Amino acid sequence: AFLHAPIPEGENVYVQMPKGFRRKGKCLRLKRCLYGLRNSPREFWKYMVEKIEACGLEQSTFDPCLFVGEKVICVVFVDDCLFWSRDEESITELALKLKEQGVDLEQEEDAAGFLGVKLERDEKTGLLEMRQDGLIERVLEALGLNDGSAKVKWTPAEATPLVKDEDGMEATGQFSYSSVVGMLLYL
Repeated sequence: AFLHAPIPEGENVYVQMPKGFRRKGKCLRLKRCLYGLRNSPREFWKYMVEKIEACGLEQSTFDPCLFVGEKVICVVFVDDCLFWSRDEESITELALKLKEQGVDLEQEEDAAGFLGVKLERDEKTGLLEMRQDGLIERVLEALGLNDGSAKVKWTPAEATPLVKDEDGMEATGQFSYSSVVGMLLYL
């Protein structure tokens, strides 16, 4: 996503030439942002705001991630967009306008994949409930706890610290610790 945003005029970012293309005393000046640059997320955000506003939606003063149009409401989080409308044709029309602006969208079947959040509407109150059941399931799968062998525990913590189980099974290391911690932090 960040690769779409241009480097602002007057700001120069230089990188070493890649192996195979190196020439002594030469480097490359970037025209577009790269992952890892400090300002890439901000420049991409400004790019998205510009493109969405060019399609007729107005950025909310209450929440900068919310864009409201005559027929469509859009929520943006980094490079994920969620559209609401009374009819699908209005969303398709907006998607085509965004494509003309240079923003390629990948369509999901429903909103379930948006940030791992499932939206459920309460028919009585009309309120939307946001749940993260899918992300919770992914954490359980990553840890191998989705086979029904995990025991429910109603206390948040033990009084005694965990110690090494000398007779227990060896650690397998079959999951990415950092990925699971990241998912838990996101929850």
